[in-house]
Amino acid sequence: MRICSLLPSATEIVYALGLGDQLVGVSHACDYPAGASAKPVVSRGLRQITHLESSEIDAIIRQSRANGNPLYWIDGELLRELKPDLIITQELCEVCAISSGSVFETAAKVLDYTPKILTVRPNTLEDILKNVRNIAVAGRVPERGRELETLLRQRVHRVSAEVSDLPGKPRVLCLDWLDPLRNTGQWLPELVELAGGLEGLAVKGGLSRELTWLEVVEYGPEYLMVMPCAFGPERGRAEALETLPAHPGWGELPAVRDGKAFLFDGTVPSRHGPRVVDVLEGLAEALYPEKFEGLTPPGIFEKRPIF
Repeated sequence: MRICSLLPSATEIVYALGLGDQLVGVSHACDYPAGASAKPVVSRGLRQITHLESSEIDAIIRQSRANGNPLYWIDGELLRELKPDLIITQELCEVCAISSGSVFETAAKVLDYTPKILTVRPNTLEDILKNVRNIAVAGRVPERGRELETLLRQRVHRVSAEVSDLPGKPRVLCLDWLDPLRNTGQWLPELVELAGGLEGLAVKGGLSRELTWLEVVEYGPEYLMVMPCAFGPERGRAEALETLPAHPGWGELPAVRDGKAFLFDGTVPSRHGPRVVDVLEGLAEALYPEKFEGLTPPGIFEKRPIF
């Protein structure tokens, strides 16, 4: 089977299922595991303009939406050459990956056959596990999907069972973008809850939204998880140190005052693949290091406070 994955999360699932050798094309953002970077790149996007500040990227995205211009596009000629049997796309976030509508449209134009197009629509952890099963079935390895799902569920249960009897849940704020400030959505508030915290400014299964600084101050997060979407640790740290302390009363936030602000690799939490459980373990270790010390795989978050 010849598989083309147009989003990083699906690429990670494909590799986790042992189908990496059948992956013939990926998106511009597919960089994990290492083998994905060697695959032909089928899509391009505006967010590849990496030298811009967060506020400038946000302005470009807003303008593109207002004008009805696409943020991503497919190399139709390359897609024709690759001749995929299965194309995996998404209906979740037009800012993160190419939309399924564009995939159907391009495939119909450039291919002289009809490939299977699998569209994933994750909003919760359960949706992510379902997508693992669906991709495994589409890739003709359903038993591997069941095995991977079981392993992921066992890791989730280990964390949730350990914190289930704790008397209170600390207030947590996960920042998905720094300028302007945005919280997280979809599965992240659920992961915080499973890890023994409360994401009071977000909705489980809901959308990320822009926050006012007054909301943040009034909420008074006891833990702050800095995870700007698609930014690795180096860029995330630089922008956090530059932009966040400029807010009035920054040092008065309980999370900052008490040294409980942590930097996550922003390329991971927004991806709905197997490493979503790594993020859960990272949140749990940040909140309760005495219970989960050493649990998190390397590189998910920095265990020393960022501020």
